Amino acid sequence: MKNIKFSKLCATGNDFILIDNREKILAGDELDFFRRICQRRLSVGADGVLLLEKSAHHHFSMRYFNSDGSLGEMCGNGARALAFYAFTHRIAPAEVNFDVLGVVYRALIRGNSVQLIMPPPLEIREYPGVIQEKEYEEGGFLNVGVPHYVIFVPDVKSVNVNFLGKKYRYNNAFRPTGTNVNFVQVAEKDKIFIRTYERGVEEETLSCGTGTISSAILAVKQKQCSLPLKVKSSAGLLSVDFDDPISEIILEGEVKEVYSGELIDG
Repeated sequence: MKNIKFSKLCATGNDFILIDNREKILAGDELDFFRRICQRRLSVGADGVLLLEKSAHHHFSMRYFNSDGSLGEMCGNGARALAFYAFTHRIAPAEVNFDVLGVVYRALIRGNSVQLIMPPPLEIREYPGVIQEKEYEEGGFLNVGVPHYVIFVPDVKSVNVNFLGKKYRYNNAFRPTGTNVNFVQVAEKDKIFIRTYERGVEEETLSCGTGTISSAILAVKQKQCSLPLKVKSSAGLLSVDFDDPISEIILEGEVKEVYSGELIDG
């Protein structure tokens, strides 16, 4: 493998290694390589790897790999980061459309703020009867391109996210693919706090775009929260808006390109 140029991007706390793969320098099966470069302290370190690739019908395609090397179906904050990079590097316009594993998404870039426009959830299953902790309240399971289980809690700061996240991530109700797990506190009518355990990373991350959307949908449906809804993660603020019935979802937040460099093979 040749030395590979990359950029490091941060989208409201989620960090990514982005590789411009339009010339197919990577096949997309270099899972050990992706896992290695995502290791913190031992390499660049990231929640995942974004591949920017050519598309026959859209401005570009995206492939996303989790930090454990597995292929992700979708990543909301990753998609926002990729759209920001494509615009700032003159690959695509400020209003962009792109596909992720055959599903089309749109984005709008305004300065450092990026709106991602997503299709409606593939599944919403409220109160599936999985929760075991009496002090917490079950929200439900959603598939917004990625599976998420939502739990409402009185205080997100007190939650042992890694312990409980791992417990529910492998629950039988979410077989065969498992699920991400979100812990949500309603702070105000138009604001919630969230912490997320992400599968593929297998620990808590500072932010999660699809988890933010899933949590916002159930907060509006079950807790009478208002839209647009502000969602505060451990590292930043996102905004979620959607219509009723849901035909599209808007996720908005900040993106920054932190640095660029070259990965040296071996």
